Amino acid sequence: MAKSRPNESAGTNRLQWFFFVILIPVIFAVTLTLIVLTIAGVNLGDLAAKYGKDVPVVQSLFSYQAEKSKDHTINKMQYSLDEKTDRLDQLEQEIAGKNVTIEKLQQQVGDLQAKLSMKENTKEDKEAQVKQISSSFKDMDPEQAAAIIGNLDQPIAVTVLRNLPNNERGDILGELDPEQAAKLTSLFITIGN
Repeated sequence: MAKSRPNESAGTNRLQWFFFVILIPVIFAVTLTLIVLTIAGVNLGDLAAKYGKDVPVVQSLFSYQAEKSKDHTINKMQYSLDEKTDRLDQLEQEIAGKNVTIEKLQQQVGDLQAKLSMKENTKEDKEAQVKQISSSFKDMDPEQAAAIIGNLDQPIAVTVLRNLPNNERGDILGELDPEQAAKLTSLFITIGN
């Protein structure tokens, strides 16, 4: 029996040697490495899932985490899609509002163009009427023309005088009251500039 004890103690010494020299330092080194990596900000769970998914036995341990990660990614993408859809709807509403504004402005442009055309036609009609009336004054005696022009409103009288030739205009102004002729001449010069 005494012989078996030294063998047992040699076996125990080898086992103790394995624990104290190899196993405990390896466990300490791995633990220290994990602590340092965690403090450094490395996500060890993701790394373990990334490399563990290819190992057959370990793969079953990380399937839940992989599904959770996929669900998280899907939820994140769905949220992003919802945000973009909302933004797209908002932009479409803005476009619709701007299209309505454009249509209103185009309608206003059309109305203003119609008014401008009518005013141009009216202005042309007035000019034609003034020329026609002025030509009738050409054929009149200067005394009669002076009596009629003296009773007209001053702007209208100036417009009629403007369309007459210089010599006829001078004859008519000569027949008018000097004070009235001076006012019409002054207004004629003022409106002409």
